[in-house]
Amino acid sequence: MSHYRVHNPNTGEVEERFASLPTAAIPGVIGAAWDAFTTWRDTPMARRSEILHRFGELVTERSDELAELIGREMGKPLRDGAAELATVSHHAHWFADNAPRYLEPTTLDAEDGILTYVLHQPLGVLLGIMPWNFPYSQIARFALPQLMVGNTVLMKQAEICPRSSAAFEALLREAGLPSGVYQNIYLDIEDTEHVLADPRVKGVSLTGSDRAGSSVAELAGKYTKRSLLELGGNDAMVVLDAADIPAVAREAVRTRVFNAGQVCTSNKRIIVLDSVFEEFLAAARTEIASIVVGPYDDPATDMGPLSSIAARDDVVRRVASAVAVGAHLHYGGEKIDRPGAYMTPALLTDIPAGHDIACNEVFGPVVALYRVADEEEALALANSTAYGLQSSVWSQDLEKAQRFAARLAAGMTIINKHRESAPTWPFGGINRSGYGREEGAWGLRAFTNEHAVRVHPAR
Repeated sequence: MSHYRVHNPNTGEVEERFASLPTAAIPGVIGAAWDAFTTWRDTPMARRSEILHRFGELVTERSDELAELIGREMGKPLRDGAAELATVSHHAHWFADNAPRYLEPTTLDAEDGILTYVLHQPLGVLLGIMPWNFPYSQIARFALPQLMVGNTVLMKQAEICPRSSAAFEALLREAGLPSGVYQNIYLDIEDTEHVLADPRVKGVSLTGSDRAGSSVAELAGKYTKRSLLELGGNDAMVVLDAADIPAVAREAVRTRVFNAGQVCTSNKRIIVLDSVFEEFLAAARTEIASIVVGPYDDPATDMGPLSSIAARDDVVRRVASAVAVGAHLHYGGEKIDRPGAYMTPALLTDIPAGHDIACNEVFGPVVALYRVADEEEALALANSTAYGLQSSVWSQDLEKAQRFAARLAAGMTIINKHRESAPTWPFGGINRSGYGREEGAWGLRAFTNEHAVRVHPAR
């Protein structure tokens, strides 16, 4: 059973609890979404755009109070919360402006000369299952394009983000979204099957762990529902060369500890060529020691607490496990003796190839460096993973970097930067990192009926 609550990781205290949606109430919630769909799908695109633009304005206007909510829920420092909300607002305006052209019928060049085109039509009610690490932007990346398509959304946000998820719905309603088009529901995860079994629900999008993704994919297959999975990653940042190695090392550390390391696209395996490894390590050691760990509302904080004390303890345990089998701990990796889910960020080298940290995603502030002799060894190590979300390649030679990028097994590769996304290009992974794509035209058409129409002459 799910337990919706505000369990403040800055203090370790439970501040509020919320009742879950009763199983018996699920058909009524779906019914409201379906009834709303029958009118929302015919709402003029201009009106949908107007609502999303107003929503984006409201997010900007309420940014301070919205950032406060997630600071208390999952520990995100206020400036990082403000940045996340700016991303949400940008998405709202971008999809409001660009969805209409991407959803225009696509005319095909049929070889027989018959007028042929494809309508990009909404499917109906969709279920979203979203994580706590980006409480607003993960919802936005899925829900906002689907609202522009004409679908209706049932949103199950993580149990530790009940206030922020309710605030998201409230702002959409204030922006003019009709009742039932978007519903925030405190759904028990065990009731997911009750939702997907209903024929009025046409698809599901989940962002979360690969274990959760496998469970939802199994249900989607059982009930023949469209699904999109954005799961974890053990993403490689490959440093071939750079004009300023210390600067790249500093950026690598800051990228990895951002959001306390709780980012699916974080640079979890930093692979550095032997020729520059020692210089990189020295700069990384200095940088990680400068990270200020503190509460979400302290302006000096670089890294807040992890999402929960249990999550913090698990990361500390995994670091200790690596050290026990030969990894070298250069800094941190320890619980901070104060209330809340705080730890010092860790810097590790010499992690054995088969160890848990080398093979599986670490959702915490662990900077893991791997030394390799040459580019071929770097490529082999980068691709020796069951995941495949976002990777990066760093080099002054952009042609070499692009050739290397093309050989990486990943859904996304960024050159000379890491951890990047935008509504203008596709976001998603392969293998244990999931399937399908969010953002841009890809996200807009993830849950459409690609309805082909052929027009023969009258007879």
